[in-house]
Amino acid sequence: MTVSAEVKLLDQNTANQIAAGEVVEKPASVVKELVENALDAGAGKIDVTIFEGGTQYIRVADDGSGMTEANAKLAVLRHATSKIRAAEDLMSLHTLGFRGEALPSIASVSNFQLLTRPADEEFATSIRIDGGEQSECQQTGGQAGTTVIVENLFFNVPARRKFLRTNATEGRYINELLTRLALSRPDVRFKLVSNDKEVLSTPGNGSLFDAITALYGKKVSDELLKVDFTGTDVKITGYIGKPTLLKGTRQWQTFMVNGRIINNRMISKAIDHAYQSQVPKSGFPFAVLMVEVDTHTIDVNVHPQKSEIKFSDDSVIYKAMYKALTDALTKPMSAKPQQALDLLPDSELAVFKPVGQGIITDGMPLPKQQSVPKPAPVQQPKPAYADIFKTAPAHEPQPEPVQSEVWKQVEYTYTPPKKEPVYTINEVREEFKKQDEVSANVIGFTDTNNETESIWPIGQVDKTFIIAQSEDTLYLIDQHAAHERILYDKFVNAHNNIPAQTMLMPLYIDVTAHDTEIIEKHREDFSRLGVDIEPAGEALLRVSSLPADIKADGAEDFIREITKMLSEMKNISPSDLRQNMLHMMACKAAIKAGEVLNMRQMRQLIIDLCNTEHPFTCPHGRPCMIEISSAELYKMFKRT
Repeated sequence: MTVSAEVKLLDQNTANQIAAGEVVEKPASVVKELVENALDAGAGKIDVTIFEGGTQYIRVADDGSGMTEANAKLAVLRHATSKIRAAEDLMSLHTLGFRGEALPSIASVSNFQLLTRPADEEFATSIRIDGGEQSECQQTGGQAGTTVIVENLFFNVPARRKFLRTNATEGRYINELLTRLALSRPDVRFKLVSNDKEVLSTPGNGSLFDAITALYGKKVSDELLKVDFTGTDVKITGYIGKPTLLKGTRQWQTFMVNGRIINNRMISKAIDHAYQSQVPKSGFPFAVLMVEVDTHTIDVNVHPQKSEIKFSDDSVIYKAMYKALTDALTKPMSAKPQQALDLLPDSELAVFKPVGQGIITDGMPLPKQQSVPKPAPVQQPKPAYADIFKTAPAHEPQPEPVQSEVWKQVEYTYTPPKKEPVYTINEVREEFKKQDEVSANVIGFTDTNNETESIWPIGQVDKTFIIAQSEDTLYLIDQHAAHERILYDKFVNAHNNIPAQTMLMPLYIDVTAHDTEIIEKHREDFSRLGVDIEPAGEALLRVSSLPADIKADGAEDFIREITKMLSEMKNISPSDLRQNMLHMMACKAAIKAGEVLNMRQMRQLIIDLCNTEHPFTCPHGRPCMIEISSAELYKMFKRT
């Protein structure tokens, strides 16, 4: 038998404590509500002081408009607000707060004190509330603006207090919160003092870049790319980090919509897709992005803590965000190889072969009047970059470049001389001593500031890394990762026209019956990528053609890795399959660590790398080019 309970109206204090369960989750929630009120009041300076992670003491002081005595008395009542007047106002909000729940909710679970004074008033109003019970309201002296002090948070709600983290953790939450609030309003000076120690301070000069520098340090701000996109219905500004600037979580990602800090999976997904193939799966790039849209196209009243909003059309925001980020990430450097080659004398255009294990100096010009003895014949190692830099025995005509394995389209054709001496590294060093000035192989490129500078290869370390320099910067380049990026971009741009090569003899590979089913399911997708593969039995695959850049001796490993990838990834989409295939193709076809490159090959690699859209990282997200400025070198050697 069901007993009907009597319905009663809750008293005001109980209602406030229930509301506090949604509004005041932890000390950081208190700071958030108070700071947002200060920003809505037009504050230009906000000082936050906490002790014991905010559990014992929180003080938020601002220089905003302040409140009269009448308004202050109303402000501590539930659902009293100056932000809106009717429900229709929710569709055109320009303030952070609007519900009128923050102050009474906070006051109901703490020892609360409010001190406020408008600039044109002589006296300030002081209101004190202990656990929701107002004890006093009086006029007193005080500075213009508003100061709120919250002590002994959750002293009358022990169940809520026991769920708080350690004081250090709660203090860190407040620090992270104020960092994001300071980024949303770079025109306001923020300061946080924790246990009598200043832990955060911003200049408040209106510059987002200066705010980022103050909060994250110069090392972070030096690695930023500016975002500035204006579309029909949305405007996006801010800064994102280079692909090498990563964090293990999304802690370095801050999104603001019309000045309100939000969490949004769709924006996060747009960032992930924009950085796709540039960062490792375990890394998240830096981003501080401000989105401006019409207030009528969003609904901010969908989350108790106002940390999420709803867009009228998510696809518009996604497309705009993706376009803004890809524009900022695309071509931080663009090469000008033709101009560079015009600077070189004809004698520089010869292809020289690697000698022994040393670094080759094919581009070092020697005075014509000097006679350098020809070195003794040395057995030549297997040449790298076979498709572009085909070499021949000394004193024999150079054959035409063969387009077979790595790069199919060569923009520049070199005509090597029939005879050219090959110099060892020791002989070149001797020539350096004889010459006052030696012009190196110069590669011109333009950086993001459209300032033309020169970069040239110096040599190769451990047959894996290329050392290059510009006027004031040292470059370290991973030759495999760099070539992988070059090939991946070429494959992506080829769309469905990736050149394939038919094998003289089909390749048969033993696999499991499950693998043959997977391959058959994706056969059309493979065909568009230049792979003609089909089951030839219950546990046998027949491969008739491969992408032209995949070498025949690596074909079996390539196919086995594909089948392994498909067996591990369930319900893989055609687009994901294509991306993973292109990653694998680029990795398999790229030059390897341990291959000797001559100066001309290194030069061509740098030219093509600088012509890619993302020259700093390989498709797997590893760095392929690292810059070390002269200022950093001075610091390393403690000269500054």
